[in-house]
Amino acid sequence: MSSLTNSLSISPELSKRILTGLAGIVVFTLLIVYAGRVGVAAISVIMSLGMLFEFVDMVFTLHDKREKRLILLGSAWLIAFINFWIPRMEFELLLFAFFPLFAYFLFTVERHHGDALATHFWELMASLFGVLYLVFLPLFLISLRDVPKGMHWTLIFFIVVWASDSAAYFVGRKYGKRKLFAAISPNKTVEGAAGGLAAGFILVLLYKAAIFRQIPWSATIAIPIFVGIFAQLGDLSESFLKRAFHRKDSGSMIPGHGGFLDRFDGVVFALPVMYGCVKYLGGVI
Repeated sequence: MSSLTNSLSISPELSKRILTGLAGIVVFTLLIVYAGRVGVAAISVIMSLGMLFEFVDMVFTLHDKREKRLILLGSAWLIAFINFWIPRMEFELLLFAFFPLFAYFLFTVERHHGDALATHFWELMASLFGVLYLVFLPLFLISLRDVPKGMHWTLIFFIVVWASDSAAYFVGRKYGKRKLFAAISPNKTVEGAAGGLAAGFILVLLYKAAIFRQIPWSATIAIPIFVGIFAQLGDLSESFLKRAFHRKDSGSMIPGHGGFLDRFDGVVFALPVMYGCVKYLGGVI
């Protein structure tokens, strides 16, 4: 028994990561299955606000950071609210975000002088990027839940993303040798990435066999491959962001996982890919 315990070598931090992950799975499943569109809208908004909060904390440096954070969080909430009641308005909402943000930064120029003015303009560009990245991409979760059999597609999406992430972590720790992208994330390995994709594929097959047999084979094959790849790309992109701003974690709000960006980086990148796979390969048109 002692040798088995030693071989598992579950550290307190890993135990915390596992328990937090299991609690998150239960909460997300309940919201997706029983709360319907309201549930996924809540997930989307909470993800956006948490990630945007951490993004501003990492990227912004001027004295009015707090005010800019409030402006961005308010914009995110308003965009999500309008999108919930009037869906399919992404282009209009993008303009709705662009012009007020540009106006706010323009009419606060007098606060900044010298080099701070260039930083102020750079923070405007970062704000627009942050809104696109961390507000509009999560909105695809609501679009995914709205398609026919959307509950199943949404559950499959989270199964693929989180199974891929977990399998990549454990397979990489056990068997990883070749670095996937050492310049950005030295702990990620090719073996871990392959293990993550394989885990997603196996679980989609099991879901199809046991629960949702209507999934076309084209979607059954494409979803774990493309969603898994883009989830890992999202993970690498967030590692790029953290390395650029000398951060180990984006935050500490999720025990064992770091921050919201650390936990949902793959989710936001993979959401539009999942929606595209379902729309064009899932037989929902």
